[in-house]
Amino acid sequence: MIFLGIATLYLMRELANLLVPLFFALFFAVLFQPLVHFLQRFLSVNISIAITTILTMAVFFFIGFGIFNVIQALVENSETILESISNDLRPFINDYTAYFGVTFKRGELRELVVEMVQTGQFWSASGSFINSLSGMAAELLMTILYFAGLLGAITQYDSTITYLVGNENKNKEKSLKVFNRIKDSVGSYIKVKTLVSMMTGVGVGIVCLLFGIDYALLWGFLAFVLNYIPYIGSLIAIVPPLVLGIIDSSSVSQVLVIFFCLEGVQLIMGNIIEPKLMGDSFSMNTVSVLFGFVFWAFLWGTAGMLLAVPLTFLFKVILENMSDAGVLVRLMEKKQLVKKVR
Repeated sequence: MIFLGIATLYLMRELANLLVPLFFALFFAVLFQPLVHFLQRFLSVNISIAITTILTMAVFFFIGFGIFNVIQALVENSETILESISNDLRPFINDYTAYFGVTFKRGELRELVVEMVQTGQFWSASGSFINSLSGMAAELLMTILYFAGLLGAITQYDSTITYLVGNENKNKEKSLKVFNRIKDSVGSYIKVKTLVSMMTGVGVGIVCLLFGIDYALLWGFLAFVLNYIPYIGSLIAIVPPLVLGIIDSSSVSQVLVIFFCLEGVQLIMGNIIEPKLMGDSFSMNTVSVLFGFVFWAFLWGTAGMLLAVPLTFLFKVILENMSDAGVLVRLMEKKQLVKKVR
């Protein structure tokens, strides 16, 4: 049994390029299933699926196009940005290095920044980043192909489950009940998380605009994406705009205001609005979510971080239908732990 578990984990890690797009496609199919049902009122199933797939591709295209334009602007204005960073950092660094008797000559700080950018390590990292982008494009194409197929299967899940488990009432009803629970809970989580992430991204973007922080659209989109990563995503999202805020600001008090505004958006969305909208659809305690986050991040990296919560819930539902896994289920259950403590 232990050997089987180790072998399964090894295969999941080795087949990450196939499994990660599959799970992303599965969750996107659950998210867009209501749109297919709506279109079916006026069109056939196949046409509804085709339109939904095209609309999803269009959304990804426009998002990718927007990111590309921002990155292109950063590259084209790199000289101006380097000059601005060196000029803005000079008084900040001089104030703190004067204490140690260290000073920078005119133009020396800019040369230091340029040297940092022009090192072999930087371009090596850039090459790796470009290679990762090509890999992401291949995975995105695979995700779209999976998405089109899974959308049709989920839309007609009743007949699909009947075909897989047979037409016996007991097996069919149990399978439908489990599938509906997973579909409704995961669908609810993705919808609420997407809504809260959009609100977070808009909030961060507005804060950046109000304080004149450059590339507000990029930082808002970054906050939107990273908000899907539990615990650390929201913290990482505020670092780039905060750094630019430090560079552009003339006083410590303004930097503190920017920090509290950015962090305030994250806290309000993550600790107040999201729990109220989420309700009890995901009845897992914090320890389970944290363990799932670490496990899936180890297994699939950044993609595992993004998929951690729905995959951990999927694992929990599978355990609920195993007769000898009751202890693990109770350990993961939020309500049960609260009742025990009380």
